[in-house]
Amino acid sequence: MKIYKNHKQNFLICSFLLIIIFNSSLFAQDTSSVSQKENDLSILKANKLLPIKNNFRFIPSDVIPDPFITTYFKSSVGAGAALDLKSYVKDLNGNVIDTLSGRLSYISGDLQFQYAFSDWLAINGSYGGAGRLGNNTYTILTSGISYAAGFTLGGKVRIWENKEMILSGSIDYKSSDVFLYSIYDFVKKVVEAGSIDAISQGKLLEKDKINSLFLNLNYAFAPTDWCGLLAIAGWGSANTFNTKTRGNNRFGLAASIDLDNVKYIGIPIGVLVSAKYNKFSESGENASNTIILGLRIGYTGHKDFDIGIENTYQSLNYRMSDVKINTILTALKIRYFF
Repeated sequence: MKIYKNHKQNFLICSFLLIIIFNSSLFAQDTSSVSQKENDLSILKANKLLPIKNNFRFIPSDVIPDPFITTYFKSSVGAGAALDLKSYVKDLNGNVIDTLSGRLSYISGDLQFQYAFSDWLAINGSYGGAGRLGNNTYTILTSGISYAAGFTLGGKVRIWENKEMILSGSIDYKSSDVFLYSIYDFVKKVVEAGSIDAISQGKLLEKDKINSLFLNLNYAFAPTDWCGLLAIAGWGSANTFNTKTRGNNRFGLAASIDLDNVKYIGIPIGVLVSAKYNKFSESGENASNTIILGLRIGYTGHKDFDIGIENTYQSLNYRMSDVKINTILTALKIRYFF
């Protein structure tokens, strides 16, 4: 009887020890799994470079490009119009005989990819196009029908960085083929020549290659976790439609707020306002002292992608007018970071 009790006690002790060892093993495995998971997440976060400074997630802008060395894919599609357009009616001798109002419509679209080789070097490329068309007979005759398609190649190098700021240098080369159908110029040349010849046919469709090259300094500053500033300063050379190449300067500034980080608001919406000055137009129009104003509203609830609507306002020269027109463009833009 005593032997039986001893065996029973030994059995209970061994069972208890086995339970302790088994639970310890499970706890060690669980701890190891959590540690491995945290390590994997740490590696993932290190590899996926995001435009973040001082815990503020910067809202992208096509008006003021940011200085961040990131890998992303971006798509954009937009439309716009020049409203309440006042146009001068000219005879074939170039004399103004009347003033009419009209409207010009614009469409645009582009794809862009940027790849970060490291945390200090990135290259990018894009391809896109834009078109312009009048909405009545007169604006079609006088402004013509124009469209352009081209590509951009660029690079970006980080120069300096700390917790709140980053400064990068970038280079951008853009080449576009521009086509303009001008019925007014065609008819004028036919009347002057008295027949349809090679010169008048050349006026019906005019085309040109617009090239530009810019060197820029790109800057970002986040004083808090709910707002940030972007800035750009650049110099380069560019040419406009059927004119010579000339030097060009650009300066710009943008400010953004992420309402998700603002105390007592907490809405995953970001707002960005921007302004950029160019000595001459960058898109081929023969305009000087061009100012572009931008307003972007986007969703900021996901840290890996941005989706938003950016509105831009700018002044452009109307082809048959000596005054500038006010143009508003609206585009839907999506950017995903890899």
